[in-house]
Amino acid sequence: MRKHVLIGIGAALVLLMAYLGIITLAESLKHALDQTADLWYWIAALVAGFGVQAGLFSFIRDGLRRRGAATASVAATGGVSTGSMAACCAHHLTDVLPLFGLSGLTTFLTQYQTLFIVIGVVSNLVGITIMLETIQRQRLSPKLANWQWNMGRVRKGATLVAVLVIAIVAVRTVLIA
Repeated sequence: MRKHVLIGIGAALVLLMAYLGIITLAESLKHALDQTADLWYWIAALVAGFGVQAGLFSFIRDGLRRRGAATASVAATGGVSTGSMAACCAHHLTDVLPLFGLSGLTTFLTQYQTLFIVIGVVSNLVGITIMLETIQRQRLSPKLANWQWNMGRVRKGATLVAVLVIAIVAVRTVLIA
């Protein structure tokens, strides 16, 4: 179990370093630290969720060795989390992206920054429930296998809540823009 916890912590740190690296390259280290301080709660949620998913995935992979579905769920939700972290700071690339003809993309990412972050956070939550359901269904953990909560139902509920939250934030974002 310790191995999986270390993998999760390592993945979370890698994502945080990628976030800080993007902003540092676009602006400066001071600006990266200021931005992190301003958005710490969103960044913490994204980084922690990604780390938990990485640790759970490692646990599932070790337990099953051949489960392609779990790999897809980590890749999908981890990709969204990484994309959300990048979108969070992408507006700092406005000086560079026009050179590549991507100034419209920068404007879009800046305008919808909160929506992308929310998508990343709720994707993490859904991804975690998918992995917990896999662990429970495959009986990879005796404690989770005997848990009174049906993780399949929890996953369905989390997915429904995620869709509703994303819809509300999307509508609010469009109305404000």
